Amino acid sequence: MADLSPADVARVRALVERADEQADEGEFEAALDLFEQALELLPEPWSAHAQAQTLLFSIADMQFLLEDFEASGDTYSALLASFESARAEPLPQLRLGQCLLEQGREAEALPHLQAVLKSAGEQAFRYEDPKYLEMARRA
Repeated sequence: MADLSPADVARVRALVERADEQADEGEFEAALDLFEQALELLPEPWSAHAQAQTLLFSIADMQFLLEDFEASGDTYSALLASFESARAEPLPQLRLGQCLLEQGREAEALPHLQAVLKSAGEQAFRYEDPKYLEMARRA
């Protein structure tokens, strides 16, 4: 975590640890707040910090679990726009497609869901509501 003081590095790690504990206990609001606090400690641009990718994903995931699909979609979009390595993973794109679909934005969701189906196969959808795979299969 370049450009961070040792004290800030320790604060980020402590916040993430507490956030993970809260998430494990189903306390998604509390976890979201802690992940956001940790992200705020990173100097901008966040895209210069590998830790920011993990934090953005965690924030988006908590928003998704809280069914705040607009905020989650915005965060997944920022993640995908900022980190090339995130674009190589199917889950952020799957979640973005799900968020868009939940907002009634089917035309925007379709290419994301289809890209996941093409790159990762049906297995990427195995724990998801079947409606997402059905949407991805549309031609």
